[in-house]
Amino acid sequence: MFRNYLKSAWRILHRNKTYSAISILGLALGLAAFILINAYVHFENSFDRMHKDGENIYRVESRFYKGDQLVNDWATSTNGYALAMKDNFPEVESYTRINFSGSEVVMRNNDIKFREQRICFADSNFFSFFSYPLLQGDPHTVLKNTNTVAISQSAARRYFGAANPMGRFLDISTISRTYHCMVTGVFADFPANSTLHKDYLLSWATSPVWQQTTWYLHQSYTWLHLKPGTDVHAVEAKFPALAERYKDGPALKELKWAITLIPLADIHLNPAKQYEEETKGDRKAVNFLSGIAWFILFIACINYINLSTARAVQRSKEVGVRKVSGARRWQLASQFLFESFLVGVLALVFAIGLVSLVLAASVPYSLSFDTGLCIRLFVVFVACIVGSGLYPALVLAGLKPIAVLKGRYSFSPAGLRFRKGLVIFQFTLSLLLIAGTLAIFRQIRFMLQQPLGVNIDQTLVVKVPVNTPDYAQKAAAWRTSLLNLSGVKGVTGSGSIPGREVGEFLANRRYSDAKQNERTYEMLKVDPDFIGLYGMKVIAGRGFGQGRLADSTGLVLNEAAVQQFGFASPEAAIGERIWLEVNPGRPDKVIGVIRNYHQQSLQQDYTPVILFMDPAYPWVPVHYYSLKVSTADIAGLVGRIKTTWAGLFPESSFDYFFLDEYYDQQYRRERQFGQVVGWFSALAIVIACMGLFGLTAYTVTRRTKEIGVRKTLGASVAGITRLLTWEFVRLIVIAGAVALPLAGWLISQWMQGYAFRTTLVWWQFALPVALLIAITIATTGWLTVRAARINPANALKEE
Repeated sequence: MFRNYLKSAWRILHRNKTYSAISILGLALGLAAFILINAYVHFENSFDRMHKDGENIYRVESRFYKGDQLVNDWATSTNGYALAMKDNFPEVESYTRINFSGSEVVMRNNDIKFREQRICFADSNFFSFFSYPLLQGDPHTVLKNTNTVAISQSAARRYFGAANPMGRFLDISTISRTYHCMVTGVFADFPANSTLHKDYLLSWATSPVWQQTTWYLHQSYTWLHLKPGTDVHAVEAKFPALAERYKDGPALKELKWAITLIPLADIHLNPAKQYEEETKGDRKAVNFLSGIAWFILFIACINYINLSTARAVQRSKEVGVRKVSGARRWQLASQFLFESFLVGVLALVFAIGLVSLVLAASVPYSLSFDTGLCIRLFVVFVACIVGSGLYPALVLAGLKPIAVLKGRYSFSPAGLRFRKGLVIFQFTLSLLLIAGTLAIFRQIRFMLQQPLGVNIDQTLVVKVPVNTPDYAQKAAAWRTSLLNLSGVKGVTGSGSIPGREVGEFLANRRYSDAKQNERTYEMLKVDPDFIGLYGMKVIAGRGFGQGRLADSTGLVLNEAAVQQFGFASPEAAIGERIWLEVNPGRPDKVIGVIRNYHQQSLQQDYTPVILFMDPAYPWVPVHYYSLKVSTADIAGLVGRIKTTWAGLFPESSFDYFFLDEYYDQQYRRERQFGQVVGWFSALAIVIACMGLFGLTAYTVTRRTKEIGVRKTLGASVAGITRLLTWEFVRLIVIAGAVALPLAGWLISQWMQGYAFRTTLVWWQFALPVALLIAITIATTGWLTVRAARINPANALKEE
């Protein structure tokens, strides 16, 4: 029986080459897209699931409340949280921490030196707490002693080549000091689906002693391993009372200190917060792409159902003969289901080939497959084939032999309505995808074209040198030498640059306010040239002046800081005094207010920023030198700058970038997301058009005699073409009435994630409908015009 089914199915596919090719290719494209998107979704959802007992591991994130109002929400915690929670909360089995300052270091092994970012201090139990593979060294002792470091495989190759790095030394220089550390362990490079990506882990004992248990430096990640069955919310609820016993410093004392415990596997897809060091995923984007995968698969299945049922009339006589010959309904249904299965298998083979081609090429997202995903994909494949093949099989198997043999069979009204409903559903999904793609690109374009409030053009940024003898004198000499170079128009130093979080927070208040009115502000360390070089707009008071002694303790606020301090206007803030956290016994005076500018991407709102130069805060470092350049010979200018650098800072590597390119990198994820959505939306439309072409071909064949009669009665080619095309265009209009309100709501929800967003306009909803109508007319036009131009005698000669 199987052999007969196979022969019969193959003959049917071979006899109807056009329909078969459309069905197989449409399903193949749908399955390939579904597989690729699900591989990406699976990768995004697999983050940090490689750790043993990971379901009981939580990251501690800090929250601060003023009354019931949340005023700060940070991804980090202090080093003291973990010790206190372990001592006071029986639910905590163990903990581990990493501490990062946000600054880069220069790593050196003799003449080999590189600037490194993936470095932090880590607790001694890091490798026994997590399941990251340690290739050399003992996980219990690798980070136990002072001045020891564990390095990744990549780092070992970078600094030691093929030699064994164990027991050898690296010099690790920050801005303020140099550590001489022995390599005591080598670990496998952290996997791509890890939220942490580190190449160097210094032992916790190597960090400054005062930092190791402090409650006033929120720059650490803390993870807790809780006992199974722990009520996480109960642990969170106990923390504020615990904090009251330990927050003995003056800063933020009047605020309620709280925490949120985030499950390890949820960290990657949660929205990014301040002090978030690692690149985060986007849960909305993942869910959106997952929806697109199902949309495309549904469109491909709908194509197959429509084409199969449309061919029912052509196969009706075959069914009638088989029934008269004694075939039972279940046998016929089995035959047609087998045909669907054969089409599905061929489509799957093509789909796997397409996926292999895509994987061989460069793709913007990481993909991952495992046994569980493959099983789920196989179940979906079987359900897809059975679901798309069952209805046509039942329709064909249910034909009445007497009616079909007399040539009286036609679709029932219910069957026609069902087929049109599927087409409307298909068009609805296509319209949603087109509208969504258009909205994404409009938002990206909006963010790229909005004025930043700061001039980043022609700005070359150089990272400051690390620990250097006589640094102040050498830095001044380097600045002077730069200003003497042709092509350098200005130089300024700062703690951060546009496109990067300021990252330094102080709890400040107005001089006349009570201590409970303290709020946190981002503190940007600058020099007198910063405001001018970046073209910031001073709207009240003045900026910093060279040689003006009073300005060394002056403050320049942005508008958001003016509002948070409660000043009535920018002008009212001028001359007011501010108590800064860890104040040197005197307040600082506001000398100017600048217009709000976008320190980071437009996805984030303006944050209160204070520009300052106060020498009483030497621990707030300068990380960057910004050079305003104007020359056609950029390469030559960079070479001359590098030469002056090498003469003054031989200990440091020379690292630079252009600020406009750096700033635009913030939108890289949005661009990639838009491109991926655009490609898959186009694919969905192609699949829909393939089915539309097949349906049009069938419609033309079924209505050949009707066309002949109409032409005999005087109908024009244009009139017949409009008649045939309108059957599909009106379905698009109906789909638009359903899809566009839904698209408007979905787009509005998605755009809530952007602090600055474009407005919805009428044409972005009219355009998808017009585009789909144009595509439909182009797809069906050739067939309908050819049908309208047939000789009526040829159409009616058999009557």
